[in-house]
Amino acid sequence: MMLMMALPYGWKPALLMGGLLLVVLGVWLRSRHLSLDQRLAWAQWALLVLPWGLWLGLVLAGIPVPLTGMVLLLLGTLLGYVAVASWRQRLVVPPAPEVTPPTTTQPFASLAEVQDVLGWDQFLATEWHPCRAGVVVRGNLRCDPAQAHQALTAKLQSRWGNDYCLFLMRDEQDRPVVVILPAAAVAPEPVPWLPGLSLGLLAVAAVTCWQVVPLWGLGLVGVLLAHEAGHRWQARRYGVGLRWPLWVPGVELGCFGAVTPLATVVPHRTALWDIAAAGPAVGAGVSLVLVLVGLGLSAAGQGTLLEPERLQESVLVAALARLVLGDQLHHPLIPVHPLVTVGWLGLVVTALHLLPVGCLDGGSMVQAVYGEKVLRATTWVSAVVLGLVGLGQPMLLVWGVLLVLVQRQPERPALEALSEPDDLRVWLTWGALLGALLVLLPWRDALGWAA
Repeated sequence: MMLMMALPYGWKPALLMGGLLLVVLGVWLRSRHLSLDQRLAWAQWALLVLPWGLWLGLVLAGIPVPLTGMVLLLLGTLLGYVAVASWRQRLVVPPAPEVTPPTTTQPFASLAEVQDVLGWDQFLATEWHPCRAGVVVRGNLRCDPAQAHQALTAKLQSRWGNDYCLFLMRDEQDRPVVVILPAAAVAPEPVPWLPGLSLGLLAVAAVTCWQVVPLWGLGLVGVLLAHEAGHRWQARRYGVGLRWPLWVPGVELGCFGAVTPLATVVPHRTALWDIAAAGPAVGAGVSLVLVLVGLGLSAAGQGTLLEPERLQESVLVAALARLVLGDQLHHPLIPVHPLVTVGWLGLVVTALHLLPVGCLDGGSMVQAVYGEKVLRATTWVSAVVLGLVGLGQPMLLVWGVLLVLVQRQPERPALEALSEPDDLRVWLTWGALLGALLVLLPWRDALGWAA
């Protein structure tokens, strides 16, 4: 006991280290009976959780955590995650025992059989070649893509039921192709530990949000849950499955939101756009309401006294403050309610997810409207810009690393990828990107209330 009292931070760090040792011991005992690939999967999970668990333990122990050290720890664990993933890919898989292949291993044996099954009314097949356990069929599209996909899928199901999935897309030469793959190859692999990891990360995110804005920060958790509910609302509408979200706690923002991969293939590009856009739309709507309510309470004199220049860190927030507070912005100090900060953080998280990168919401919207080629270009441009800007902004640097390592890949193509979304969704995509810039870019003294 005397030794514990002599420690600079008391008994809490010792308790924290003991808990970490128990966790390590439990993982080691659990991994003794697992294969090497399963052990590496556990290591990846541990690398994702380690920085946030360590940060939470230090905060609860009352030990100050420098921002630079936290950023370096995040970068190190992310690089370790990529290294372990590369190790898993290089594992030599032992040859499987020889078994009699099922009758559905190869759907077609010749071009004549392809033409016999698919017919010629919707798609006239001219050539085909095997692709994994399926086939790629090139030819001429003879009707509307949506009608063709529906008719071809019905023909395929009449012969093999639901054993195969039919994709209608374009190849590298921008020609329409039919890709037929086994349903088992398209179905997602079950991840039994994902729900527990999701709930654990959400609990950590709640703590980090509380630390950024004590008590009121839980409102940011509500914004994030509303964002997630928007995705699931549209996914349920189109019959698309979503995996459990993986929340990304943050030091400055409280939480960067969640990574929510698609569990099943979307039926068409319009569905991909609607599912991707629903989350930011709901999250931004809730955040704007919080900002306006907070500004209204600030106008009534409630909140902490701050310099009005703080509100000029975002063009959108500055414009709303000018609209609600008016001449109060000329005062040297004004009351700012915590709801303004919570709503503002929600807008920032929404804006980061609207960047046209990989499988982010903005990236999926660009992919749905313009295709994967344009998305690859916008992904690299955004990553370079984030890297340059992030040299002076640790928050953006961490987000940029997450994008490059985790979220740079686009979503899988839709089952019917030829039909483009309507013009309204095209304009809304540009509006969403503009809105993200208005949230993220500062506009100091541009609205006419210089101190």
